[in-house]
Amino acid sequence: MKMTAASLARAFVETAKTLHESEMHALADAAAHILIEQGIFKDAHIFPRMVEREWFKRTGAVQVSITTAGSSAGTLKKDIAQVVEQSLQRSCLVEERADPSLLGGILLEIGDERYDATLRGALNSLSVQLTAPIPLS
Repeated sequence: MKMTAASLARAFVETAKTLHESEMHALADAAAHILIEQGIFKDAHIFPRMVEREWFKRTGAVQVSITTAGSSAGTLKKDIAQVVEQSLQRSCLVEERADPSLLGGILLEIGDERYDATLRGALNSLSVQLTAPIPLS
């Protein structure tokens, strides 16, 4: 059986569940060595994301990303986490990001779904509508 980055990510997660946190660095080094040794180092840049996806799949947790223009979502973070956990009946891991280019509002990513309630998104949508040709009937 040929080694792939996906199979290595699955093995990484299975092994990580049995190790102490202090041993994770050695496990990551070993995975990097295997990627190089097996000639699949071209996937090294996506390997951390593959491990993350596999981890969430195994634990049943949902990744939630909150992006705002400022530095903190404040109490919104707790409210969103609570709604997601109640709606999906699964635990969630919330990650906050700041992106000043959003101008205001919030960009919410739950798993693979993306909800854009930002001022930048609204302005882009308005721009598309205003520059679209007017149908003549």
